[in-house]
Amino acid sequence: MFEYAECIMALKEGVFMLYSKKDEKKLSKELFVNPTCEYRGAPFWAWNTTLKEDELLKQIDIFKEMGFGGFHMHSRVGLESIYLGEHFMNMIKKCVDKAKDNDMKAYLYDEDRWPSGTAGGYVTKEKKYRRKSAVFSKDMPCDILSKE
Repeated sequence: MFEYAECIMALKEGVFMLYSKKDEKKLSKELFVNPTCEYRGAPFWAWNTTLKEDELLKQIDIFKEMGFGGFHMHSRVGLESIYLGEHFMNMIKKCVDKAKDNDMKAYLYDEDRWPSGTAGGYVTKEKKYRRKSAVFSKDMPCDILSKE
């Protein structure tokens, strides 16, 4: 059985220790001329097909070759692998490991498609987690409260 905690730990090790040079008093000329990964671009990387390890790792090498400092793994319409499923999480871990090997940052955009906040429908799957009501009014919120 795949352990999600293992993948989360890999993400923490690779992502949460960002920008160690932010505490330096002065930007060195060397850092300006040759910025480290945290000061380079990191594109949104659309995952919109079946996730294949060899293809993902090849694309990470291409990002590195292009001068990017990392990437945001972002599931999009067309993703064939189950979002947050075992295969998906294994591919996240492989990409985080590859980012470390390439001195890059790996970011997981923790949403699946649209709308935000639903995690691809997992959050709202159970009725008790869905919005229960919406209020539409011409009055401002403070006016509504003062009438009560």
